[in-house]
Amino acid sequence: MRLRHPVLPVLLAAAAALLPAAAARADFLPAEPIDGPSADLVGQPAMDLARDGSGGVAYLKLDDGVRHVFVSRLADGAFQPPERIDGGLTGAAAQPALAASDGGRLVVAWVSGGQVYATTRGPGAAGYAPLQLLAASGSDPSADMSINGAAYVSFTAAGTSAADVRVARMPSNGTQLAVLPDTLDIDPAQDAGVGTGRSHVAISADGTGIVVWGEGGHVYARRVFGDRISAAPQDLTIPALQGVAGGAADLPDVDIEDDSSYAWAVFRQLFADGRMHAIARRLVGSQFEDPAQVDAIGLPGTADVTGVDVALSGRGEGLAGTATGSGGTAGAIVHDDVFSPAVVLDAGNALMSRMAVGIAENNDAYAVSIAGSSAADASVEVVPYDIDRAKRTAPPPGAPVMISNPSLGPVDPAAGLGFGVDRAGDASAAFVQGTGGSRTLVAGGFDRAPGSFRTYTSSKLRRYARPPLSWQPSFELWGAISYAVEVDGKPIGTTTATKLTPPVALADGTHRWRVTATDRRGQVTATKTRYLRVDATPPALSVKVTGSRKRGKPVKVTVRAADGSLRHPRGSGIARVRIDFGDGTKVSDRRATHRYGHSGAVTLRVSATDKAGNARTVKRRLHIRR
Repeated sequence: MRLRHPVLPVLLAAAAALLPAAAARADFLPAEPIDGPSADLVGQPAMDLARDGSGGVAYLKLDDGVRHVFVSRLADGAFQPPERIDGGLTGAAAQPALAASDGGRLVVAWVSGGQVYATTRGPGAAGYAPLQLLAASGSDPSADMSINGAAYVSFTAAGTSAADVRVARMPSNGTQLAVLPDTLDIDPAQDAGVGTGRSHVAISADGTGIVVWGEGGHVYARRVFGDRISAAPQDLTIPALQGVAGGAADLPDVDIEDDSSYAWAVFRQLFADGRMHAIARRLVGSQFEDPAQVDAIGLPGTADVTGVDVALSGRGEGLAGTATGSGGTAGAIVHDDVFSPAVVLDAGNALMSRMAVGIAENNDAYAVSIAGSSAADASVEVVPYDIDRAKRTAPPPGAPVMISNPSLGPVDPAAGLGFGVDRAGDASAAFVQGTGGSRTLVAGGFDRAPGSFRTYTSSKLRRYARPPLSWQPSFELWGAISYAVEVDGKPIGTTTATKLTPPVALADGTHRWRVTATDRRGQVTATKTRYLRVDATPPALSVKVTGSRKRGKPVKVTVRAADGSLRHPRGSGIARVRIDFGDGTKVSDRRATHRYGHSGAVTLRVSATDKAGNARTVKRRLHIRR
């Protein structure tokens, strides 16, 4: 078939019809059940996502009337069947903490019967490691894992004369936690890490940890280097804010960059205006910088901060979230190492809001909270942010999106809220919906559509009627991608690979093709339409031999060659014609005269090759006489 080139406007219109819309962020996904419905669900979910999209959620559920710890792992974007992980323990469980790293690596800590336990799960492991007792009497575990799989768990343990803050470490190649021998707190005679002064731990890419906790009305921070605790703790509590005297501080939280030199700590502190405010301080090297106020209640304030949370990407972009006693929430962006002024996200929330924040390595950030006018109509909302590192200004928050599922009943604010984000911006929040026997642990959030990708197969002429087609893989962390291939607007096959050979021959000519990627939730991203030029038909060829077939006499060869047929030439066109006279003489031409220097039989070979590489050869047996 002739490789026609349509009139340009027609061609552009046809191509435009096949072009996909620009790849865009997918819609937020409503909550789906993880466990339940069951009246046995207690909640208090602790969630974390690793950068590769794996992770899990730990939570509490009654088993034979006693609270125990269950974990549902996240694999390929789907929560797996829940597993009870505190088997053999008879005490009531509380305060679960969970941290995740790439490959499905998990560390889980909790309190059972007043004792602090932990377990781990390695990449590809069939189950969890044996339980470890971290403290015979303790509370409030916090866990974090580095991108390389090392982990720290901080917790409060009963000391000789008062409660102490302790920390346990697991190396990146380990499966067991080892409690460090030294305590972190400042005054052994004073309770540390109890109540609203509970500790929180974060770990950098190189395995350096930082722990924050409350003690004696102050908030402290201390680094942990491998198995060693820093000898230089720092008091983060500030004496005054904008001239307003400061008082007691609590509710510390911390996150650290991949580079262990940089971290942000946030906490709540009472000031002389009679209000609790949210304060952030940045760690640079070994010192914390001047404070920044990250709530939106002003000074003097009009409400009290009831909760604070902070999250950083590996490069230091981040988000702090605050909740207030009146139920309002606010978010403040960390951009270029500076906090922007906090922006109110939900001023009409009448609940004592639960709030969490998270940020991806692509700088997509989210603030999630439980909102509503009462517990009877409580829902979960997510506010997205899109931070552009190339811009100096922090972005405004996006519109809030409800991710709880109304069909599952109201959200239980008292049951807690867990949240995690992977490196690509996939996000998941866990919470409890429903009442009585309809209580269900659910997860809702954001599943990014398959990433933009392109086809590899060239638009150059192909000499195969079934040309192999290949393309770049579409980026997706949550589950396998299915690829559908279209030629001239019609599907020709689907595959999970990144190549496909058409099942039937394509006609010679110019075709248009594209590939559509679909993820497990049906979200679609397509390549641009590309041309595919096929010429699988070898040239037509006729050979005429004239002249005397005697030794030394001229023999004339005339060749007619065309790509298609001799009467109606078409296709890609002839690239070359070659005449081989059979005695070592070869000519690249359509006409040639030759004199044989010997007698006998020879084989004349004439070949024609088109521009796609198809070839046809005609042979003639000649007898040269003396």
